[in-house]
Amino acid sequence: MASDSVSDTIFQEIWKEAVEFVKVIRSIVIITLIVILVLLIPINITGGVPLSFYLLRLSMESVIVNVLGSWIRLDNPSRIVLIAGSPTGPIRVVLASALFFGILFSSPVSLYLFYRYVKPALYPHERRAAVKIILAVAGLFYGGLIYGFTIIAPITIRIMLYFSAALEVEPYVNVADLYEFIVFSILATVAGFLIPLAVYMLGRVFHIDIGLRRHWRYILVVGYAVLAVLTPDPTPITALLILGPPLTLSIVAEISASKRMKKF
Repeated sequence: MASDSVSDTIFQEIWKEAVEFVKVIRSIVIITLIVILVLLIPINITGGVPLSFYLLRLSMESVIVNVLGSWIRLDNPSRIVLIAGSPTGPIRVVLASALFFGILFSSPVSLYLFYRYVKPALYPHERRAAVKIILAVAGLFYGGLIYGFTIIAPITIRIMLYFSAALEVEPYVNVADLYEFIVFSILATVAGFLIPLAVYMLGRVFHIDIGLRRHWRYILVVGYAVLAVLTPDPTPITALLILGPPLTLSIVAEISASKRMKKF
């Protein structure tokens, strides 16, 4: 009977924690959806277009257009010509931009809610470590965002345009394809930048060495093969730009974790 009572108590505690965790996830999802819905609202200062598309277009004009240079200047006869492609093309653009900025704007709140959830169960030194982890997540997240927006997306588009010029084909581009490519390539870059944190946690917390320092060449080859299939630009330059920073940061994280393990 005593063992059954202990088992019931443990089960109740686990169930209670699971319920609390589900509540946190639900709050994060609700906040993200609310932000996305707000971004879908057209307002006067945006000229009547949804706020998300206005922000994406403004970002492209201020960053990507400058990087691409003459490829999309109005006085360049070989500039990109955006076409609707289908009646749903503009709608896809608005939804993709809302998803992008929804995740971007809601992520700080999501990190705070997650920290508030785990904080009561942590000792003071563990809380300090948790704050460092959250700051690392934020730094890698926004670092990947900036890198993807200023480097990966513009250069990849420019390389594809070089191919169009070499084949003497007009660069008529579906507007949804262009904007979705930009949004999802940036999000993929952000995901790649978060990998080093996972590598560090595997080494620091679980004492698992995945051997990146020994097998990085194979990882590059396999990564290039995957990118050649999944991305529209199969050139080695783009693959190196995509894989290089996350792999380098992951190796640094692995070295740092291994040094800390040796101290204990």
